[in-house]
Amino acid sequence: MRKWMTALKLNKKTTLFQMNFWYILILLLTAVSIGVAVLSIVSYQLYKDTEHEVEYVEKQLDIESREKHPDWTDSIENIFYTQHPDFYVRIKTPDKKTIYSKGSESITDHNQYMIKLSLFSSISFKKKFVPIYHHRASHNGYIFDLYVRMISIHKFIVLMVKVLGICVLLGILIGALAIYQLSKRLSRPLMDVTRLINQVTQTNNLKQRVPVPDRPKEVHELALAFNQLMGQLDEQVERELRFVSDASHELRTPLSAIRGHVELIQRHGTSHPELIQKSVHFVDQESKRMQRLIDQLLMIARLDRRSKVLDVVNLSTIADNVISDYATDLEQKFFVDITDDTYALANEDYVHQVMVSLLGNARKYTPADGWIKLIIRSDQQYAYIHVQNSGTSIPDDEKEKIFTRFYRLDKARTSENGGSGLGLAIVKELVELDQGTIWVEDIKPAGSEFIVRLNKKAPDAAKSEE
Repeated sequence: MRKWMTALKLNKKTTLFQMNFWYILILLLTAVSIGVAVLSIVSYQLYKDTEHEVEYVEKQLDIESREKHPDWTDSIENIFYTQHPDFYVRIKTPDKKTIYSKGSESITDHNQYMIKLSLFSSISFKKKFVPIYHHRASHNGYIFDLYVRMISIHKFIVLMVKVLGICVLLGILIGALAIYQLSKRLSRPLMDVTRLINQVTQTNNLKQRVPVPDRPKEVHELALAFNQLMGQLDEQVERELRFVSDASHELRTPLSAIRGHVELIQRHGTSHPELIQKSVHFVDQESKRMQRLIDQLLMIARLDRRSKVLDVVNLSTIADNVISDYATDLEQKFFVDITDDTYALANEDYVHQVMVSLLGNARKYTPADGWIKLIIRSDQQYAYIHVQNSGTSIPDDEKEKIFTRFYRLDKARTSENGGSGLGLAIVKELVELDQGTIWVEDIKPAGSEFIVRLNKKAPDAAKSEE
């Protein structure tokens, strides 16, 4: 019994149970409402018919009461038994006599009435709930109490209740079976999707996908959304695993080099003191490179969790600040072409970091006798940041790869410049957080141009939105 109750509680939460429950409840309420309405209408019509018949009998009794010496026995026989066999009458004459029609003594006994309706005050119920219609009238000193045994109405109501009960029962049984099969058919795709989702969560297989049924539409969209979520999770996990692997490799390289120089000092430092200064300098440089690498890794980790809060910023003002803070000690020739009051929808800190990183990248890969140029411009829809340099051009098949984490175009040259392969990856993520785009193009005869495109927003439009 306890297991059955537990199973019932669990099934009550399913769509299958809910659909059957509400169908049965709605069908029952509808059938009861229709049955009550039909019974009420038919019963009221029969009641009115009985009322009209009583009025007719009352007229006949009124006519008879006008006679000087009416023979009530013959009159009652003629009026009731031939035309109205269910009618009964009790007559009180002016001289206080009481005359009963045949069988009316028991009918006219009010003590036997069990129920009296408030809506239809002329109807009462005796034993077995047979309705009795009662009407009192006075004519020419006579008091007439007319009673009608509404046995036909009683039989009709009982029959209607039985028929409606059987119909409701059959409707519930047949309908419940039909709705059960229908709901089971409709919920089967959802149950299949749920089962496969449970399998995926138990096996932790992010490569697995659930089948997408064509119908119903809700399950179709649910399966698509789940597969999309699984794809995003799979991509995120692969990216994190690749990130951890690359980070471990990048950290292992300087650590191995530092460890090698430490061992070199331990073995030959006493006999060759000149090695100590050289090794200490190398350890200092490698530790600084590790510090920069760790800082960049922490920045990437923060970017992955950062919210996209954008505002209208002045790129021209940000560029002036970057030039005054970071571009004064450039060895290369530096040119600027900044359009005043160039606005974009972005994050000011992100844009500042993008300019600093792109200028720093240009400085690393541009010879001392070369040049670097910063351009800020806009058109009707976008604002642009251009950072040009006269260094070497980037091959076409490498232009997308340079924005991936830990990718180096020239590993030997990157190591000499202290690069970690994370700078441009951070720049791309910052630009994407600003809902912008970044790409690189060649400059003839030699050189590269990094272009950042941001959505443009006029200051007046921004103020009106505020």
